[in-house]
Amino acid sequence: MSPNEFDRRIVEDLSQLPPAPGEVWGYAPWRSAMTKILWGMGLTTIHFEFLYLQYLLPLLGAALLYLGFRSLRKENRWFKLCWVLSGVLLAVHMATDILTATPVMGWITQNPALQWGLTWLLLGMNLLMLFSLWRGTRAAFAVVGEQKPKDWLRQGFICYLLFCGIALWSELVPLTEPSIFGPAIMDQYRWLYYGRGIAGLILEIRLLLCISYQSIELASRGYTITPIPVRISGKPFLLGVFGAVLLSLPIALWVGGHIPTGPAEPVSPLTAEQAAVRDRLVSLGLPEDIAAALDGEELERCAQAEFVVAGRTYDTDHTDDKVPRTDGPAVLDELGGGETELSSWLVFLPEGQVRQIHWFRYRELPSLHLQEQFSVVNSGNFPIGDFSARLLLERDGQTLAIQPEVHLSGGESADEVEENLDYYMFPESTKMELERLGHLRYYPWISFSLPAGAENFRGWLAYTVSDRDQFPEPADIHTDDPEAWSYGDFWYVFLRHQVQWLHYPFVSIDAYGGTRSALTTGPIQAVWAPFDYYPTA
Repeated sequence: MSPNEFDRRIVEDLSQLPPAPGEVWGYAPWRSAMTKILWGMGLTTIHFEFLYLQYLLPLLGAALLYLGFRSLRKENRWFKLCWVLSGVLLAVHMATDILTATPVMGWITQNPALQWGLTWLLLGMNLLMLFSLWRGTRAAFAVVGEQKPKDWLRQGFICYLLFCGIALWSELVPLTEPSIFGPAIMDQYRWLYYGRGIAGLILEIRLLLCISYQSIELASRGYTITPIPVRISGKPFLLGVFGAVLLSLPIALWVGGHIPTGPAEPVSPLTAEQAAVRDRLVSLGLPEDIAAALDGEELERCAQAEFVVAGRTYDTDHTDDKVPRTDGPAVLDELGGGETELSSWLVFLPEGQVRQIHWFRYRELPSLHLQEQFSVVNSGNFPIGDFSARLLLERDGQTLAIQPEVHLSGGESADEVEENLDYYMFPESTKMELERLGHLRYYPWISFSLPAGAENFRGWLAYTVSDRDQFPEPADIHTDDPEAWSYGDFWYVFLRHQVQWLHYPFVSIDAYGGTRSALTTGPIQAVWAPFDYYPTA
């Protein structure tokens, strides 16, 4: 007789009478409930980090815990508390798996205090649930009226307390130090680092064994039965839980992948002075379409331009043996089924300053409109500041502009430099940056989504090299004689794009802002080009 048939018979036919002894021996509700609880505890405490099992198995374990405690919730108040806690735990696991398909989980993991608090909240819930299971089982012994079986769950509860103590110890004293590949174990504490992990695993296994032994002790004993109507049996319930999560993931991936980029508004007209600056930049060599894309504030920054130079792409063989095409100073490449254009322009200003304007355009839009990013990795030879950016598009015959937020990576001081990976990979150049700039270089970037119905999408990101307003005493980057300016520099321009909609877990394009990662696999791919400028003799 299956568990569902037995429950139904109890409710419909034998609600006032105990079942026959043979049926009790053949099927005991204790065994069914404790088996679910055993598997639930195991799947929620021991994780496997491959084939998405780290998401699937804890969710299955939380559902089994709920089903196990559901059948015992009428026995006493402790089991009812277990049932409530297991329901909360199941809801948390469902929400976590769904939020993993959004940027929310990235925000949590980037906030150590929040991540620490949520982790220990779940540990506390598990601890309270195990304590309630132990106390509920002891209360059930008294109801039975027979000789009490061995109290295995008390030992299991102590094991879990010790496990939580080791986890807290590992959190507060990690025995690691920063290294080029992330945290590295301190040599003098390797035995303790691995010893704590092995001890925690042994305690987890012992906990599961205690639950199993307790289930065996209870399986063949007498018990009182409180009929519990079952509206949804176990298998349909599990299918409903996983179905709800799986159906929510595509929606979460789609909604979470759209980056708020601000409203697209009609382009404001220029003043006569700003229009004159634009025309002068064109006469100095800036392409007309790029000059037309500059807003009034950017034109005012370039009002005293002395000459304009195109950045030179010095090596176009950089993407898996594929040589991108060039169109004059622009580099052309394919990205997400579309065609991109990248170029850089230098506007030389008085007082030893250069305004770098980095340009991108989708000559042909990609098929998927989710996450995009435009970023620049500068040389770090000179201080930079006064950042600005703009996005433009055509829609219904009208030119619209978006003012994105410019994000900055880097900029760590000498006290913070150990947290930067470059400190371990390039210690000498990092030291030179600190001496030259007073901090590590800044990496500017903007992230956005392509608006619906957009055409001729383009944009720019600009900053001033050797900005005297932000850096009062920078070294001059050229001489006072405009004919003998000796400024030379190099930089890298990246345009990143999400090429896959269905992927899990969610990958935020913001995680690559300010990095030199040129991805060619995964949901985020990139085209990039190195540029430089050195005056000719």
